Amino acid sequence: MSANPTMASTSVQARIQHVFVLMLENRSFDHLFALSGIPGITAATSTNTNAYGGVAYPFGGSAPDQMPTDPGHEFTDVVEQLCGAGVHFQAGQAYPTVDNSGFVSNYATTQSEGPPPQVADVGKVMQGVDPRSRSPSLYQLASEFVLCDSWHSSLPGPTWPNRYFLHGASSAGLDHSPTSAEMDGWELCDGFHYPKGSIFDALGEGNYRLYQDQSGALLGHVPQIASLKGISFFDVDDLAHFEDDLETGYTARYTFIEPGYGDIVHSTYAGGSSQHPMDGLSGGDQLAARVYNAIRNSPLWESSLLVILYDEHGGFYDSAKPGVATPPNDGADPTLNTNGFRFDVYGVRVPAIVVSPWVACGYVDHTIYDHASTLATIERLFGLSPLTDRDRNANDVLSLITTTCRADCSERIGP
Repeated sequence: MSANPTMASTSVQARIQHVFVLMLENRSFDHLFALSGIPGITAATSTNTNAYGGVAYPFGGSAPDQMPTDPGHEFTDVVEQLCGAGVHFQAGQAYPTVDNSGFVSNYATTQSEGPPPQVADVGKVMQGVDPRSRSPSLYQLASEFVLCDSWHSSLPGPTWPNRYFLHGASSAGLDHSPTSAEMDGWELCDGFHYPKGSIFDALGEGNYRLYQDQSGALLGHVPQIASLKGISFFDVDDLAHFEDDLETGYTARYTFIEPGYGDIVHSTYAGGSSQHPMDGLSGGDQLAARVYNAIRNSPLWESSLLVILYDEHGGFYDSAKPGVATPPNDGADPTLNTNGFRFDVYGVRVPAIVVSPWVACGYVDHTIYDHASTLATIERLFGLSPLTDRDRNANDVLSLITTTCRADCSERIGP
């Protein structure tokens, strides 16, 4: 696929006029889909192992619905997960050799997300789920539309910088979870600033809409996107209005949908819909069904493209090795880069599903993507200039758009 930053062809523009993105969190591709039975995917098997304390832990099934403790996923955690027990990143140097051997050792010892698990639980990061029973709506969408098995998080690190890459093809130098002071400053004062602006700046007011699922725990109704400069909490609508909005003259070119995060105050994440490992899969699965059903049954369905993806892997094992990435080269603030990382390596592979009546049924796409690919898609579809070198060189999903609108799509999924 060519990463051509020009406007999409007139025929594709005529078919796709509305792009929707739902970003869930903290699951790896293998964790969610390796045991799906979907033919043609590149996925882990029982031959993929990690060792810790003289014990080999093969990849397998029976992952718990809620993890006993939260797996680490800070930058330093991911270095060990990808490169092996005890490996450290040297600031300003090349990323160490990746062999995906340190997921269990890191889970057993890290305290970045709290106390480590009991010894009997350290192998749980090597366990996946069968989505046919554990996340049936996402499984149906992956089976009926396009499942991407080479979509990577944008950097080998945590949630916040990876979500920033979705909004601006950069994290402006942020490579760690922000401190409370940083978050307060962004959300209550000046906002997180991109040197080259965000996709919302590029689209302009009136061309985008923002929603958050606010049906669950009140403590999780804190949209991360409200930390961006130029975006306030008042710009993020309750998803309860989404269905009705789609029925009445909806003109936004791009819509971003954020889940509820559950009880973030006590770090249990209970009652959320993000699929956080401490909360479980059902809330996010129902959210994906809700978003799909709203679009599917709206007047916009035949001109829509929905991308469902995950910010990062959450510490769960994945067998794919991240490759070399294009740095944003956007003049980012070096004070936010606490690890001296050059942003020249992708993060761990995550699930991604592309949904539209214009894509092939049950297709597995092996193209390499990262979160900047969503921006490349929007920019090329609507004739916008790239924000950074990352989205300028990113593959988009427009080549998945076919010339025939399918009539065999489900009218409704989920309960």
